[in-house]
Amino acid sequence: MRATKTALRLAVAALAWGWLAAPVLADDPPAAPTTPPSCQGLDLFGPSAVRPEALAQAEAQRAGQLDNSQGLLWRIEKAGRPPSYLFGTVHSTDDRAIALAKEAATHIQGVNVVATELGGPLDKFAMAEMGAKTMVRALAKEGDTLAVIGAPDDLALVEKYLATRGVDASLAHHLKLWFLAILAGTPSCEMRRQQFGLPFVDDLIARSGKDLGVKVVGLETVDEQMDILASIEPSLAATILLSSVRRPGFDENFYSTMLDYYAKKDAGEILPLLDASGLLTPQESKAEDEFTALLLGGRNEIMVDRLAPLLDGGPVFVAVGALHLIGKGGLIELLRARGYGVTNLW
Repeated sequence: MRATKTALRLAVAALAWGWLAAPVLADDPPAAPTTPPSCQGLDLFGPSAVRPEALAQAEAQRAGQLDNSQGLLWRIEKAGRPPSYLFGTVHSTDDRAIALAKEAATHIQGVNVVATELGGPLDKFAMAEMGAKTMVRALAKEGDTLAVIGAPDDLALVEKYLATRGVDASLAHHLKLWFLAILAGTPSCEMRRQQFGLPFVDDLIARSGKDLGVKVVGLETVDEQMDILASIEPSLAATILLSSVRRPGFDENFYSTMLDYYAKKDAGEILPLLDASGLLTPQESKAEDEFTALLLGGRNEIMVDRLAPLLDGGPVFVAVGALHLIGKGGLIELLRARGYGVTNLW
């Protein structure tokens, strides 16, 4: 399954890992309060960019992978138990995404537990602690992590691009490739918005639960997520890193396009659209396939295992990245396989 560069990094607590890195390496915040930036970008998949026949072929090739891709809020039911709710998030501060989260959060009233990927809500100290943990795992004191890049021109391009993200060359050569790939692919406008303390969707859900006196739990830990990132092979991370640095502006444009589709409650459609656009080379597509398998992989099964006892004692409000919901291996189908009825609300 081909992954979307920014979508996965934001939607799988990377499109999501980026906010863990942001407090550590993002540009310095403004000296005086100003209006938070608005993330603007081009629509990568307009009528002139994707041929209808190419899109139809891409959708056919993804048969089964787009199941349940339309809709963000779902009701979970089982005989004799009150209904629970499942909400697909995007790890973003976007105003439209926040508005959808606020609408979904009205269903928190009356539940026993709110479950998100990492629990929360996360204050500045928690964010700083996670950022510090990220840096500890990302630093490589010995050796040159960028040696795998090889070609001098590519290496110079990487160094130049990372400098725009606040990482000078001497430090870049001692940061692991998985970290650099994610940092390079995280939209700088989203980094800047988070520096203003704007809420992101997942934390808004967690905070809504806390404000209502509802217990908030995490379905994963930061260490578990870090372990997955640390397992990314350097050669794979290098391909993804180069994909970003060779296309300045692509990730910003893709992020904007992704949010447009999320706001339309059709987050999954961006997957075949990327396939049909031909924006990635075959090597990049293969790398994104592997990246997807690693980041989504067994996480959905683990989440369902941990969610099941919560549902048994329900009702529960669950909020995880939207791409965790879709496809035959997504949470919706895994819950149905365990005897739950899962119905789309919107």
